[in-house]
Amino acid sequence: MRNSPLLFLLAGSLFLTSCTNSWLVGKWEVDEEATMAAFEAAQAGGETEKSEGGGGFLGDILSGVQKGISRVLVAAMQDTTVEFTATEFRKVHKGSGVFQTYEIIERPSAGVAVLKFADGEIVTWAKSGSGVKRKLPGDHDLWIYFSRAK
Repeated sequence: MRNSPLLFLLAGSLFLTSCTNSWLVGKWEVDEEATMAAFEAAQAGGETEKSEGGGGFLGDILSGVQKGISRVLVAAMQDTTVEFTATEFRKVHKGSGVFQTYEIIERPSAGVAVLKFADGEIVTWAKSGSGVKRKLPGDHDLWIYFSRAK
């Protein structure tokens, strides 16, 4: 059993590798339907009405504006793919893109990772069924959903 320490180290490294962000690694595209459904559900549940307008006429106007912004945001993400490796993030939109390194700075719960990108941006990503989702900044619990790229 001379190789026992080597086998132990190899087994340990495989275990640690499997505990990383393997659910995030891959190529993803925006899931328009899931994203819009989540926005509409949040809006129906009052999640997006945290502004001072509350309800009534002003609340209806703000609700309409937020719905329009949601559609514009999703439309802007069309034809965008994101790809994660173990250490890099790539985003390509209509043939042009960017890439940068990232690190996981927090794991608030299983299937959730808070990432810090090389440019300083901090973003929460989470598992969602067979895909992933990215939390939008702000006080609202709104996410952009992604499915595996075809």
